[in-house]
Amino acid sequence: MNLLERYIAKTVLAAIALVTLMLAGLQIFILLVNQLDELGRGDYGVAQAAFFVLLQMPYQVYLFFPLASLLGCLVGLGIMANHRELIVMRAAGMSIAQITLAVLKAAVIVIVLVTLIGETLVPRLARIANDHKMQAMSGGQALRTASGVWLRYQNDFITVGSVLADDTLENVYQFRFNDTHHMSMARKISHLAYVDQQWIASDVAETRFLGDKTETSQIKQMPWDVVVKPEILGANSNEPDEMTLRELRQYIKVQKRSHQSVSNYQLAYWQRLFQPVTTVVMMILAIPFIFGPLRSSTMGSKLLVGATMGFSFHIINQFFGPVSQVYQIPPIIAAVGPTVVFALVGIYLMRRVR
Repeated sequence: MNLLERYIAKTVLAAIALVTLMLAGLQIFILLVNQLDELGRGDYGVAQAAFFVLLQMPYQVYLFFPLASLLGCLVGLGIMANHRELIVMRAAGMSIAQITLAVLKAAVIVIVLVTLIGETLVPRLARIANDHKMQAMSGGQALRTASGVWLRYQNDFITVGSVLADDTLENVYQFRFNDTHHMSMARKISHLAYVDQQWIASDVAETRFLGDKTETSQIKQMPWDVVVKPEILGANSNEPDEMTLRELRQYIKVQKRSHQSVSNYQLAYWQRLFQPVTTVVMMILAIPFIFGPLRSSTMGSKLLVGATMGFSFHIINQFFGPVSQVYQIPPIIAAVGPTVVFALVGIYLMRRVR
């Protein structure tokens, strides 16, 4: 990397860092507003919400980083264009292809750094954030472990094997103790569904301990005598944002063997796998706005058009995922589709660059 390439890379990276900080500040405000409805549940107060948002921010930055890359490249190259530095570079014999290559070299640096953080630190922080929020909202009576969710209700200790997205629980074990700390009842509940503000237990195997004897019974369906709000158990023990790519791939394989729906996990897997490609596409999209038809426009116009395209991609990418699950579109198409469309737009715009 020669002197000019290093200068371009340094300017672009500094602009990306600045834009990332600005978007992070906006995202912090949005996340805090989203927590207002949950304040006051259990021990979940302002301090707990702020701690949750702080730990969630690295994951949010990871999600909008392609957008930040596009805006950062626009700002960095736009400043150089306004200072006539790009004109001097081209007069010195540096082609648009060489400038683009310098931007891509900067992209490699930032992509490697973001990917390393996204696959090591981000999942751990997301898990800590969700655990902290669950414990606070349950008043310290819920605890998540590697084997599932544990919670306490009066003298009952309950472990939940799986928390599904539609307010249903599977493989629930309930242990009840008396005032002398002896077990008085144990249950295995295959399925729990939250219907009309009430948990309904299905396929219950119950054992009662009565002094020197026990009584067992099988119950097909019954109201559950434990009051637990679904939102307390809303943090699944296996959320996509808490797993690395390797863990996601293994989880998908295991769930497929048991014939479980994993479309949302597959979508998250493919989106994260193609995240570096998406970032490169977004950074290349900045080039036509600097050297293309908008090269004679003001810096504000370039930023407005570029920001519109970047936010359009971010919204489409976030919107297309849920829509694909409703209409049974393959997750890989839903994850790669927006990137391919914008890559084609970038190729078209690049061909018009002079």
